[in-house]
Amino acid sequence: MATIIQSIPSISTTTAATSYYSHLSSSPPKTPPPFFSFSLSKSLFNFKLRKAHDQPHFSTSPTQSLSSTPTLLASDSFGPSSSSSQNDSENSLIDTFFNLLRLSARYGDAQLANAVHACIVKRQEHNHLSNALIAAYLKLGLVTEAYSVFLGLSSPNVVSYTSLVSGFSKSNREHDAVELFFRMRETGIEPNEYSFVAILTACIRILELQLGLQVHAMVIKLGFLEDSVFVSNALMGLYGKCGCFLFVLKLFDEMPHRDITSWNTVISCMVNGFMYDKSFELFRNMQRNDGLRVDQFTLSTLLTACTGSASLMKGLEVHAHAIKIGLGANLSVNNALIGFYTNCGGGVKDVTALFERMPIRDMITWTAMITAYMDFGLVELAVEVFDKMPERNSFSYNALLAGLCRNGKGSRALDLFMKMVEDGLELTDFTLTSVLSACGLLMDRKISEQIHGFILKIGFGSNACIEAALLDMCTKCGRIADAEQMFSRWPHDQDSSMIRTSMICGYARNGQPDEAISLFNISQSEGTLALDEVASTSLTDTLSPI
Repeated sequence: MATIIQSIPSISTTTAATSYYSHLSSSPPKTPPPFFSFSLSKSLFNFKLRKAHDQPHFSTSPTQSLSSTPTLLASDSFGPSSSSSQNDSENSLIDTFFNLLRLSARYGDAQLANAVHACIVKRQEHNHLSNALIAAYLKLGLVTEAYSVFLGLSSPNVVSYTSLVSGFSKSNREHDAVELFFRMRETGIEPNEYSFVAILTACIRILELQLGLQVHAMVIKLGFLEDSVFVSNALMGLYGKCGCFLFVLKLFDEMPHRDITSWNTVISCMVNGFMYDKSFELFRNMQRNDGLRVDQFTLSTLLTACTGSASLMKGLEVHAHAIKIGLGANLSVNNALIGFYTNCGGGVKDVTALFERMPIRDMITWTAMITAYMDFGLVELAVEVFDKMPERNSFSYNALLAGLCRNGKGSRALDLFMKMVEDGLELTDFTLTSVLSACGLLMDRKISEQIHGFILKIGFGSNACIEAALLDMCTKCGRIADAEQMFSRWPHDQDSSMIRTSMICGYARNGQPDEAISLFNISQSEGTLALDEVASTSLTDTLSPI
């Protein structure tokens, strides 16, 4: 894998960090309320630390009742004061703090963590205890509080830095994570394998390939590539997310040791890259070479490959294998099976029977069934499933909206869209392209102008995908002049094949055959019209009467 890195220009730590400095945000995140609060939170720390022989002793037993107050021993039970008894008492108290922090994270009790923090801050600095406090705050989602503890450390170590880098990476503060990672390097602290996983997580979330390549070079230099499966897995995740699938395969082939995550990562990357045959080959090698037991993620990914490649027999084999190893009732496997049987020749009875047998269902399950019934043309059954959902989100609404459009129910789709707007649901690109498709079905000029104005008002008008859908809607609603205006403004550096197809079909649909043929010939001569199966069918159907 070092050959990949050699071709990348070297960037010093300081130079690479420069663009990320000055980003560190101090705005506190929204703190979720704790699920409940221990009685310990309010009463346990209402004491003042006295001399060693007066200090309370807490039980550190993991089986101690949460509702009981820790036993306070009388001062005379300690016997004569001595250096040994002081150390024992101090260590006991520190152990108690560790246990309480673990409990606060486990049970989501922010007040307990705050109480421990209030007690710790009055004592002599203890790095391990401070790191435990940082970890507890991060698990509670209190990133700003964790960073405050970090800033109070006179000598933060690699654990302190790594915890914060990881916390920032998972809290939509990826640039802060990068800045902190380079700050750690400038202080002379060398990263460990967890530090690399944390910074690579940030790179994955913001698709920062160039920085990831520099981290990869650092990993090789410090010898972590051969020693750490975790780091190699994170690197494969980065390259897969950025579409560098050959890098993923090369890195995987050079790994001296692999775990189930390694195999799942490389198989998932191949599926995401539409390299379905390679994913099946890797699965066979996984079983033959490493003898690892596949998990639900492996099977769900393989079923996605079967769906994408329309491989009915392979999908049936995966389903049989899932039953054989005891994952036949697994939620994620069954969700993938619904999509597989819907798209690969299974009947509606098969999909319905699978759904009814599922012991557990989540929002993905219900949404998949809406999509399945819509694909089978069973609109009323899809609506019935939607109405029965225990809870709904924008994905379930979008599934119903798109299904109504696919089945030619423009008016019902428009009504659903209005409900989404009224309820304040998130409107995504998918939502807006679906409602534009609904307007095209209705072919109502006035409604199309209203929806067009709404989309421009909420700021989606400059989105290339939505602009293409807007242009197509205009051609279907008799607004050919508006469509021409949008076509003339289309950026030259963006693929225009889709909008050219829409314009050609629009001209033919609006009784302008000469313009349709002219644009078709020009586009063909310029090589700007990519005729895939959908475009070819659309053009043939539209231009054949001319």
